[in-house]
Amino acid sequence: MYLAPEGEELEIATAAADFIADALPIARLHEGVGPDMSDDLRASLGEMGWFALALPEDKGGSGLSAIEHALFFREVGRQCGPIEVLAQALAANCSDDAELRGSLVAGEAGVSLLVPDGGAYRLIGSSQAQYGLLVAPRGAALYDLSIAAITPRPALDPANSLALVSGLVKPIATASGPGIWRLGQVGAAAMLLGLAEAALDLIVEYAKVRETFGKPIGSWQAVRHVCADMAVANEGARAQLWYAATALKEGRGDAPAHLDAAKHLANEAAQFATDSTIQLHGGIGVTDEHDAHLLMKHATLLSRLFGDRNTLLASLLHAELED
Repeated sequence: MYLAPEGEELEIATAAADFIADALPIARLHEGVGPDMSDDLRASLGEMGWFALALPEDKGGSGLSAIEHALFFREVGRQCGPIEVLAQALAANCSDDAELRGSLVAGEAGVSLLVPDGGAYRLIGSSQAQYGLLVAPRGAALYDLSIAAITPRPALDPANSLALVSGLVKPIATASGPGIWRLGQVGAAAMLLGLAEAALDLIVEYAKVRETFGKPIGSWQAVRHVCADMAVANEGARAQLWYAATALKEGRGDAPAHLDAAKHLANEAAQFATDSTIQLHGGIGVTDEHDAHLLMKHATLLSRLFGDRNTLLASLLHAELED
């Protein structure tokens, strides 16, 4: 079992970083561009095959694994990419209908994420999406949103639209078992890791140029030590994510426990890093024009999807690991 990406995996990571930085730069969130993917952007992602990295070749995918899936979504997270990118990739793995699956892989039809909310659902992503994907630990279901009642709601996270959905009927596609949930955990943990790394990069660069009392703030222990703590937390989350993705790829029986651990460490690292970055930036860190608040709000939302702190810790309490 390899504990870090190498070879072709690193080539995919580099390609993903270049593509996402150009197609979904975080600067878009300061430029009045809506948070949702445009039809052209979704089609471009589909053309590059990013939605089908973990989809078998005989189903029209790339036939790769959770590792490549994680490498891609790490870059999506770094740029505060919308959660509907993850929903689209998961939906492509949900349907057994070749025609529907083909339209999802190609980005011809959009997908947003459904999250239970009492007797209704929250929709994270575009309210104009054709489909909504509901994912649970025991299965997933894809719904047609054209016949549902959708009410837009204000979103704390500027990188995602939010709405309430009611009136859903029978799903048009389902997938039983935990497979989609586990891919969701990998993707969400990877996005959180990308956010944490972006937050650390922001403050490290700022600490080199911002001066107080005639010295860069990076020379003061109060800043240096927090940056070091962020780096340690990020490394722990990164190492666990690679291990969990590899365990899933190799079909280990304890892969679910490692995925829970990866999501928990990613939750903690991202929330710590994004909050600390705001604090260490001082006054500029709380301005709307800065990226810091975007990272924190995105991390707050992602940390509650595919396993929050209490749920994950309760699961890990009874986890059994293989030798």
